[in-house]
Amino acid sequence: MKKAIRIRTVSQWRLLKQLNDYLGKRKVPEEVMRKIYHILCSKELGKKGFLVLCLDKLKDDWYGIEEAVGMYPNKIKMKEDIDEIRTRSKRGKFRSWYVSYIKIGSQKIPLIYTTKKQSDYRRNEA
Repeated sequence: MKKAIRIRTVSQWRLLKQLNDYLGKRKVPEEVMRKIYHILCSKELGKKGFLVLCLDKLKDDWYGIEEAVGMYPNKIKMKEDIDEIRTRSKRGKFRSWYVSYIKIGSQKIPLIYTTKKQSDYRRNEA
């Protein structure tokens, strides 16, 4: 089972932000934390909505995403548009995090994850 966190409210986000220093190699980058906050504040989740933050790296396939969401009895529909968040570690390595939107019935669930295989992306900042 993949390690994933369901976040429903801003207070749960604040708790995750405080615990983030103790997550070690699974620490969530600040850029991703900001994106989570913006999703929560945008009110697009609805009353019973939540977002899923996957702490483990997923294989970039359908089964890894389905396992992270953990909603097997329901049919999951994945939207084609995927947002990308580029982060940079203290060592200077780039990593991409992805925001994918999944629909279960009429509920829209944002899934935030990173993959095992990363492209060799280099960005020149001048």
